Amino acid sequence: MTHVRVVHRGYFPARAGAEVMTQYLAESLRRRGHTVGLYSSEMDEESARWMAGAGVVVEVLPAAAPAADRPDVVHAVDSVWPDYPRAALRLAQEWGVPFVFTPASAPGVWQDPEAVLDVCRQADAVFVLTEAERRMLGEAGVDPTALHVVGQGAHLSGTADAAGFRARHGIEGPLVLFLGRKMRSKGYGLLLEAATTVWRTHPDTRFVFAGPDWDEDCAELFAAHADPRILDLGLIGEGEKADALAACDVFCLPSTVDVFPLVYVEAWASGKPVIGSTFMGGDEVVRHGVDGLISEPDSASVAAAVTRLLDDPGEAAALGAAGRARVDRELGWEAITDRVEDVYDRLIARAARTGRPAL
Repeated sequence: MTHVRVVHRGYFPARAGAEVMTQYLAESLRRRGHTVGLYSSEMDEESARWMAGAGVVVEVLPAAAPAADRPDVVHAVDSVWPDYPRAALRLAQEWGVPFVFTPASAPGVWQDPEAVLDVCRQADAVFVLTEAERRMLGEAGVDPTALHVVGQGAHLSGTADAAGFRARHGIEGPLVLFLGRKMRSKGYGLLLEAATTVWRTHPDTRFVFAGPDWDEDCAELFAAHADPRILDLGLIGEGEKADALAACDVFCLPSTVDVFPLVYVEAWASGKPVIGSTFMGGDEVVRHGVDGLISEPDSASVAAAVTRLLDDPGEAAALGAAGRARVDRELGWEAITDRVEDVYDRLIARAARTGRPAL
């Protein structure tokens, strides 16, 4: 079995998609018998408990590669800050083992784009989530043979209780859910602004927002749109997230800066239609009219998309069913882990034959 050292900075105190992706991959690899360790210094308590339960040892990133802990491959995840990917690359070079990188985040949130691209160019393999991301990195000078599309996967925990969620929060009518970091690029402000328009034809609709406050003026924005039909739950746990997804009628995250939001796949796994927006490759991720709708990034367009699905529950159900079938067919962690393992194996075998890890 392979010894994998995963490196991820973390987003303490809140979990973001890249962190959840890291956990799911580590857990899936460990379940298959691989030895997996994680270097991370900013992990929240829930994530740390999850990792411990999955048999993944979490340690602080070392200044130099420990000689007694040489892995077969080093795998860095996320590109918002370049310090951890750079450190992971250095560790792999010191150990003389293959280096794999999953950028995970969109260029629009990279703090140092050139540093991230430099890491991608030096990686033995780069895992991307979409064909659009593959094209973007290829155009930026990353070796096309090093780029591998692995996709995104869902992993909701426990048995969801939709009725319990609605009862806890006093929700009887239609429910539109936003789940994610409350930052402008995720589109929560657009959905807040869209609510008034939606209420003209669906006055009993409730808008539920869950996720950590990210923008400094987040509280002020919610105060400006205060209404009993708007509920901000703040940061919630995995069980409450699953319940919320099961309870909603429409999932809406009109993001403009993203790669492949994990929560879209979680919504589809819950049988819900997804409303997305115009981020790079967004029309590849959400297939308009098939498993969701693509909205322009303005409140009128978001309101029109939400209203369309509330007007036609049959269409909403069909889009959600298509999303769930897509998850079952191609967006699961078993399939993703198969793709990752295949690249690991080829890199390690090449390194053993030639002393060079590159494919």
